[in-house]
Amino acid sequence: MKHLTKLLALALCLALLGTLAVPAMAEEDITSWILEENPESITGTVRWWMPFKGSAGMDALIAEFNQTYPNIKVELTTYNNNADGNLAVNTAIMAGEVDVLASFGLSNAYRRWENGLYIDITDRVKEEGIDLVANWGTDKFKYDDCIYTFPSGGLSYYICINMNAWNEAGLGEIPTEWTWDEYIAASKAMTKVNADGSIAMYGGSDYHSQNYWTYAYGQVAGKNAYYNEDGSASSFDNEIIRNALKREYQAENVDKIWFPKATYRADNLQAQMLYCGKNQDVHTASSITCNMPRFLADQENYPTDYVTAFAPYPVNEKGQTNYMSGVTPFSHSGLALNCKDVEASWAFLKWYSTYGVKYLVAAGHQPNWRGTDPADAVKLLFGSEEAAAKIIDIESFKRVVGVSTNPYYYEDILTAYSDVNSLVVEYTMYVLNGTMDIDEALNTLTEMANEKIADAD
Repeated sequence: MKHLTKLLALALCLALLGTLAVPAMAEEDITSWILEENPESITGTVRWWMPFKGSAGMDALIAEFNQTYPNIKVELTTYNNNADGNLAVNTAIMAGEVDVLASFGLSNAYRRWENGLYIDITDRVKEEGIDLVANWGTDKFKYDDCIYTFPSGGLSYYICINMNAWNEAGLGEIPTEWTWDEYIAASKAMTKVNADGSIAMYGGSDYHSQNYWTYAYGQVAGKNAYYNEDGSASSFDNEIIRNALKREYQAENVDKIWFPKATYRADNLQAQMLYCGKNQDVHTASSITCNMPRFLADQENYPTDYVTAFAPYPVNEKGQTNYMSGVTPFSHSGLALNCKDVEASWAFLKWYSTYGVKYLVAAGHQPNWRGTDPADAVKLLFGSEEAAAKIIDIESFKRVVGVSTNPYYYEDILTAYSDVNSLVVEYTMYVLNGTMDIDEALNTLTEMANEKIADAD
């Protein structure tokens, strides 16, 4: 094993943090490639671009990296993970201002793969014997059979619940499994209406991203919410996925028990703002989410006067395998085109994508490297269980959030992915804005997505 002393020291450090999750032999099998022979001898500067700020765990990540690589300076640049922010990233890459880039969302990573904005690392992966499946559970994230990035973090999907609202509605125990019908019923029970008929508190919310309704199909299929089983066409003619969009339209536009996504998008709002009530007149009592603990831990900016509990992502039918209950791969990191200090950047990329991803918990994401365990998330987020208990229900948090041993949803079909994703965003908003009939929108979406997929084959 390379540089055994350093590995043992680092393993001890991780063990103290409670992050090692596999036996010694298995851990050795997926760690022997990570550190360079002489980490102290590698010098340089790594310009690392990613959406999270230093205060969201990234400063701590860099500090631990420098314990092993003291002569590599890591400069963090935080960018906005929206259309304008990602365009600025691409411009910076072309200008030679980025060395290592974390892309958030498969569509953003895919566009950069197909446009040559990442360096091809296929030969490096082969030379160093890096087993993608052993380390991250999949080797599917490639473009033209070339490797450009490593998986570097994932998302855990669940529903956060204001326990004051839940208890006032007399809803009983927090469910360990429930259906969409049961969540809709709970949302209706928690909705509060003012005397003038306006909504004071929406009982639920389907987050603020346009494509979340498609995950109801992913929960059943286990992968590729946009595609049929073999990837030859889209999934948008499937009854489960069609019912999901109809359910959201009904809850938001007709029954008015979910905060409307049309308002989220029009007013540039996000789910945590409505759930935590940050500068909002209207609140939500619950929300489908993937990162709420990040904000709950920041009580200065997102104060709550209630305890938040966590329920699993709903299933379509009782007893189904819930493929939305694990950790879904989301972030992808690689060496940017025009990277100036390749060797220092390669050393950082390998460390960040493995040992370093545990720090993403502080920002609401979850590590998906097989050598880590998010069980210590409560301590990393809130400092202690005693402090956390004032803000969250610890038992339901541990049962639901970031459980890497649960079945997980993933995507491995990328045919015309960015085009299909753009169509989903466009036609979702036509429906939720009330400018197009649901069936007409879904039929058109199906036809256009199938054309994009066929043209790409």
